[in-house]
Amino acid sequence: MTAHAAAFRTFEEKLARFRDPAETGAALHELAATILPAHLFTLTAINMAAGHVRRVYSSHPDVYPLLGTKLIVIDDWFRAMQTERRITAINTAAGMEGNFPDLALIRTLGCNASISVPIMAGNDLLGTINILDAEGSYPDAAIEQAANLIVPAVAVFLILRNHFEL
Repeated sequence: MTAHAAAFRTFEEKLARFRDPAETGAALHELAATILPAHLFTLTAINMAAGHVRRVYSSHPDVYPLLGTKLIVIDDWFRAMQTERRITAINTAAGMEGNFPDLALIRTLGCNASISVPIMAGNDLLGTINILDAEGSYPDAAIEQAANLIVPAVAVFLILRNHFEL
């Protein structure tokens, strides 16, 4: 069995046996880390009907805690995620300028590259996977690798929706 196949099997087993729904976010983070560099890993749930987003998992809860809701900002980036299901990678510190209101905090964690993966099911944008790491971590090939996380993430978001009001 390949390392990736073993990682997916471990992920599936954790989803089958979770006791606390929050464990599913940690399982997805572990899986993602076998595919991409993932120093900072968060999951953001999107509730279009209510018009808000909510962080539902964080690898660094001391810095990026699970918070209440924030209003959805419908900009070009959001529309591209929603309509094109576009995975967005920024691979340089310069590219991150102007795209993150908390960039100074992100940089204190050593992160100067990011990748965001929209997660959809039934034409509904469930949320995003947000992964950050050192500059240069996400070349063009990383987008294809990140796409391998979509189906596992659909399962995680559906589990979380079933257990929490998002």
